[in-house]
Amino acid sequence: MAGGGKGAVFWAIVGNAFLTVVKFLAFLLSGSGALMSEAVHSFADTANQTLLYVGIRRSLRPADSTFHYGYGADRYVFALLSAMGIFVLGCGVTVYHGIHSLLHPPELSLSWITFAVLGISLVVDGVVFYKAIAEVRQNMGQQSFFRFVRESTDPTLLAVLFEDFVATLGVLIAMAGIGLAYWTGNPIYDSLSSIAIGLLLGLLAVWLGLRNRQLILGPAIPGDLHDAVLAYLNEQPSVDTVRGLRTRIVAADRFRIAAEVDYDGGHLARAHVDWVRERVTLLASDEDHADFAAEFGERLMRALGEEVDRIEAELQTRFPRIRDIDLESD
Repeated sequence: MAGGGKGAVFWAIVGNAFLTVVKFLAFLLSGSGALMSEAVHSFADTANQTLLYVGIRRSLRPADSTFHYGYGADRYVFALLSAMGIFVLGCGVTVYHGIHSLLHPPELSLSWITFAVLGISLVVDGVVFYKAIAEVRQNMGQQSFFRFVRESTDPTLLAVLFEDFVATLGVLIAMAGIGLAYWTGNPIYDSLSSIAIGLLLGLLAVWLGLRNRQLILGPAIPGDLHDAVLAYLNEQPSVDTVRGLRTRIVAADRFRIAAEVDYDGGHLARAHVDWVRERVTLLASDEDHADFAAEFGERLMRALGEEVDRIEAELQTRFPRIRDIDLESD
């Protein structure tokens, strides 16, 4: 799932690039503020989803000597830039144009072309939105939709989903505003729909910005997963006490955990009883005792290392999203 959302982002870029051209042409023919808002909206979506796509590609780069945990957080950085773009281009320009149209009503030249463009936009945005929904369903597994939205570590997929939802809803708002302006001859409805579309984009940008800020800071992993990891560690016969478990979301579906563990030395030593019994009978001098103590210590250290490796391997098998594990011996 590390590359999750790439298909939805690609189709969103294609659809919105097409709609940007069509809507701008329709705006030039009609002078409609709502169509201008829709054109800016589609342009902003195209630019922002291109940023999301770049973020996905960059986040898949492997770890290197500079970034030991990889570039997964690049996805969050580019998603945050995308949210800023939505706010500035989508919300700012659209609301400004709507207010300007309220203060200085333009002369509208509405025709069947205007409504045809809106119809085409609704179909294209609807198809892209459907593809985003399909990819969300594929990635959410058995979770409910609202839990997936709350806990998803991939902001790109959610960004595309909500941008496409707002785009589809924006076309319906534009249809209503332009329809009322055409029916009544009053351009105020067109201007109000333009402002409404801009405010929707502003709300979306704020939510995406806050979510990506949280992911960049590295929040803890979901509570149920935290409890499952802690329960597994406490079940191990070699573990006496888990003093602390710290977790962090490193990238999309990549988690890091660190735990301070008191290991049961007696449990590890009991595996060497036969060897101890055999060697003790051969001890004759102080040098033999010293060699025995050193070898026994080495055996215990090797056994502890092997046990830590076993626990880490099983944790990664049980919980595939946990990629980085640090079990500190306390």
